[in-house]
Amino acid sequence: MQPGPQVHVVPHTHWDREWYLPFAVYRQRLVVLMDSLLDALEREPQLRFHLDGQMAVIDDYLEMRPHREPDIRGAAAAGRISLGPWYTLPDEHLVSGEALLRNLELGLARAAELGRPMLVGYVPDQFGHTAQLPQLLRRVEIEEAVLWRGVPAAVGSGVFTWEALDGSAVTVTHMPNGYGHGKEMPLEGAELAARLDFEVERLLAGNPGGPWLVMSGDDHLPVPVGLSVALETAPTRRPAAISSVADFVAARPAPSGIHRGELHSAASSFVLKGTLSARFPLKLRHAALERRLERYIEPLLALGERPWPARELAYCWRQLILNSAHDSICGCSLDQVHEQATERLARAERVADRLWGEPAEGNFFNPSPFEREGLAGLSIGRPEPARGGEVVASAGVQLEDQPDFGDEYTFDPPPGSEPARLPLSGATWLVDEGILRVRIEIDNRQPNHRLRLVVPAETSGGANAGTAFGAVHRPFRPPGSEAGAEYDLRTDPARLWVEAGGTVVVVAGPFEYELLEDAIAVTLLRCVGHLSRGDLHNRPGHAGPGIATPGAQMLGRHVFEVGIARTDQAPAPRLAEVFAHPILPAPELALRPGPRDDDPLTVLSALRRRQGRTELRTYRCAAPFRIEDRWLD
Repeated sequence: MQPGPQVHVVPHTHWDREWYLPFAVYRQRLVVLMDSLLDALEREPQLRFHLDGQMAVIDDYLEMRPHREPDIRGAAAAGRISLGPWYTLPDEHLVSGEALLRNLELGLARAAELGRPMLVGYVPDQFGHTAQLPQLLRRVEIEEAVLWRGVPAAVGSGVFTWEALDGSAVTVTHMPNGYGHGKEMPLEGAELAARLDFEVERLLAGNPGGPWLVMSGDDHLPVPVGLSVALETAPTRRPAAISSVADFVAARPAPSGIHRGELHSAASSFVLKGTLSARFPLKLRHAALERRLERYIEPLLALGERPWPARELAYCWRQLILNSAHDSICGCSLDQVHEQATERLARAERVADRLWGEPAEGNFFNPSPFEREGLAGLSIGRPEPARGGEVVASAGVQLEDQPDFGDEYTFDPPPGSEPARLPLSGATWLVDEGILRVRIEIDNRQPNHRLRLVVPAETSGGANAGTAFGAVHRPFRPPGSEAGAEYDLRTDPARLWVEAGGTVVVVAGPFEYELLEDAIAVTLLRCVGHLSRGDLHNRPGHAGPGIATPGAQMLGRHVFEVGIARTDQAPAPRLAEVFAHPILPAPELALRPGPRDDDPLTVLSALRRRQGRTELRTYRCAAPFRIEDRWLD
């Protein structure tokens, strides 16, 4: 048996469906690329091509070239193109854990229809990685991951073990120089050999013994025609060959070192935390549709007498998954891209309206698996009158306003500027189910600034924050305590809730927060006018093209609802459950009894019909952080 190559050269393209150009323009380019790829595969027997780990690339092409499906199937069967595992490459912090799983389900199912799915968790460009991703990958029988951003300097190794919060682990191949470091390889033999030597030398610090992965491609680049032929005769110092991501991970060196939890460090690459708050109202609308499907429509129909509307639900989920792509949900694209994302949500919302039906007078649905307001969990009935009512404003809660001359990726205040604290006038305060609900209406007429809600809290002990399928603890970081490739490092992602010193702040979706010395600051609006700028203080150089994005100034009227509570009332996950999932008017529908669970640290993720049976999925926001599935029939 001949030994395999030491240098695995993987031709690929990284395909953002929409970014600084709209989807329709990128698809025109995709059709040209895929046509040229299928032609090149016939001419170059050694050529193989990596299709970015996402099936949307293939479906977008086949919508325009349906007659090429046999060619796609043939190339996949021969191992010359990759299939999946994702449907789109999602941002892991800005969509629900359930949406991440549904993305993998759709991608793997579609890949299996065309051939054999690639069982590698390829996440090349996401802006950091959520703590539970290893557990999610292992649930779909994926044991390897290949990624770029977010790896802290302490890891040190190019191949390491990454553990989720529950201890589930995958082996990670880190691409320290990104997915585009091997782009535009020369075709002349000596030059090609020298370039490969250069790329390998850059990898030796983390992987001194090999083999080495060289990703030959970049954003929307064409097929490197002729590279496979040139490589056969190039006088390389180390054996090199065209390969695939899957073949590399099968030959990779043994892992060295273990990292547990999220990967969100800017030590060696941008993680672009400003995307957590760019175009925030669109993120909240996306999250509202996720919750509507996950916690209202699917549970109601799973427990009810109506036929399961599989096609309608699949349509809604596909719109969400298309919007989950990291340049879409992150708010870091051309205005037209986000206008089209809004249209996708609107179409799915109209379908969701029909699936829910017309509410009957006096009927309400409790979406939680425990009793609320006298209404049994996951049941329809008449709740008892809610306690509480309007109250005066909570002492100390303020708005903070500061100039921001950054871009969609990065907050960047002018040097010497200080945030101004403003009284929270005009807000509506309401106590409901033990939570102080704050409704804030903002008519934003000012460009280039950041507006945050500041809630007094004891922060010296750090914060616990909700995340996809769990919770993470982050310490308090004083200004200037970290350095890396970019400098805006004190803001962090949360999902549904953040808690510090017993004070809980709740938002019905993903959000950005920062621990101040005496408070939790939650970003409501970040108003900027460019996709990327190259003159920032908080980031060296551009993160994308310098295109004007007037829509990102977020001018106009916006409404935000934030919950404030204390953990002596209930644990933070229970408070977030109640705040984000209100009891709503419901149609007339007989329901069979649903599952019951009064553990305040256990969260319902899904209750749906699947494969003709009723599936329940829950997870815990504390050790052992397990995601659990069970069939109810």
